[in-house]
Amino acid sequence: MECRGVLRSWDDDKGFGFIRPDDAAADVFMHISALRGDRRLLKGDQVIYVLGQDERGRLRAEHVRLADQLSIDRPSVRRKAKTGQREPAKWVTPRVVSEQGGIRNLSVKLWVLLSLCCVPLWGAYQLFADKGIIWALLAYLLMSLISFGLYWHDKKQARQGQWRTHESTLHAVDLAGGWPGALVAQQAFRHKTRKLSFQLVFWLIISAHQVFWIDWLIFDGKWVGDILLKLIR
Repeated sequence: MECRGVLRSWDDDKGFGFIRPDDAAADVFMHISALRGDRRLLKGDQVIYVLGQDERGRLRAEHVRLADQLSIDRPSVRRKAKTGQREPAKWVTPRVVSEQGGIRNLSVKLWVLLSLCCVPLWGAYQLFADKGIIWALLAYLLMSLISFGLYWHDKKQARQGQWRTHESTLHAVDLAGGWPGALVAQQAFRHKTRKLSFQLVFWLIISAHQVFWIDWLIFDGKWVGDILLKLIR
């Protein structure tokens, strides 16, 4: 079974380190021979691994790879660095660029964000104009700010190898109306964008909001709107 954790420490010269599991269990030993991917790990990287045992029955991480990246395995990343020799810059450069380069294709992603927000915000405004119910507008604003803050905090914790925010918490805030803020945060911080299981749930949440407001605006809430409003009230 695959486990998730954060690389708490790493000695590149000796080729080993320790992973702190997300479930708060004891740190797990990792040898460089267990690494998979196209670059060496850095302290604070979030990883996925298979829990195994050595010949003495001690726990160790096997088949270790970066959690939020899909890459081709390069055997060269499993070679120990020579004593006194620093790791080649080519292993570090991609991460620096991805974290400091800002949002890629900003204009395109801005149009996507605005397009996705049009129907929900118009629906929330109509709900306020027709029925005097303002909670939907306030929820999108407040929850988006909260969601943005949670993603920022989770990214910071991941870099420092500290305790992470549960994905269920992120999804719950997004479902409550924070998905616009989450969408901005994901692109701004390069966070959770390559984890397919997370993105699947995230886009299902966005789709649910679109369906709800399309039903409300076109069919006067005949299918989805009335059911959800009754549950909320």
